[in-house]
Amino acid sequence: MHHHQKQLTDRVDDLQVGVSANVSLVADYSKQILNLQTICANHDKIRQELERFRPNSTHALKVDFSNPESKDDTKKANIKSCKSANSKSSGIFNLLLTDDSPPIPRFDGSVNFYRGWSDYRDGFGVIGEEFWLGLEAIHQITKRGTYELMVELEDFSGNYKYARYTEFQLGGEAEKYALNKLGSYSGTADDSLAYHKGMKFSTFDSDNDPHSSNCAKQYKGAWWYQACHFSNLNGEHLNQKSSATINWQKSTSWTEAGLKYTRMMIREK
Repeated sequence: MHHHQKQLTDRVDDLQVGVSANVSLVADYSKQILNLQTICANHDKIRQELERFRPNSTHALKVDFSNPESKDDTKKANIKSCKSANSKSSGIFNLLLTDDSPPIPRFDGSVNFYRGWSDYRDGFGVIGEEFWLGLEAIHQITKRGTYELMVELEDFSGNYKYARYTEFQLGGEAEKYALNKLGSYSGTADDSLAYHKGMKFSTFDSDNDPHSSNCAKQYKGAWWYQACHFSNLNGEHLNQKSSATINWQKSTSWTEAGLKYTRMMIREK
């Protein structure tokens, strides 16, 4: 009888150990499931953010225009530019632009621009704040037709200048997004970009400039460096004289001076 009771007791102990192990296993599984749910939720959020910036496949401008002779006669069309608007009427045309080619601004140093090739190819930052549109996107836009470039610049004392180029086009990734086309210059900032015409884009991890050193590493930026630069708009956002800052060096008063604000804008001619 005593021996039988001992066997029962041992059996109960074994069952308790088994139950404890199973409880621990279930707890581990629950924790893993919770982690997976968190990861999935984060991925959903990332996908939603990416969807916000998905480029319009048609790359067309949405244009609403009305005939001034008849306020009730309103037409709508999707066109690439104002030149495509099929209207001979004189009047005011309201253009609602998509975000296919928003300006590329820098103004407060909140975003790190010392980044590698994949970031510059794909783009980074947030539209409406500091950001880089992406070399591939700029290539896809500018290869469709003739685009002009406007560069706005401002120093830390509030002095504003601009440079305008009648043509601007980048090659594809196989060409290292070379600055293939750059038209004639006009403006108040002097021409600090012509020196870079024909150059390939370089980052610290993709050295494509003809100089013996890595210009992107040396000057803490990413640009169409030659040997090395007269402009460096993706340099460091610093209020000091240094060739590693955001600069536009051909402008006499701004030689090596760090700039506070820059904005690059392109539009179809």
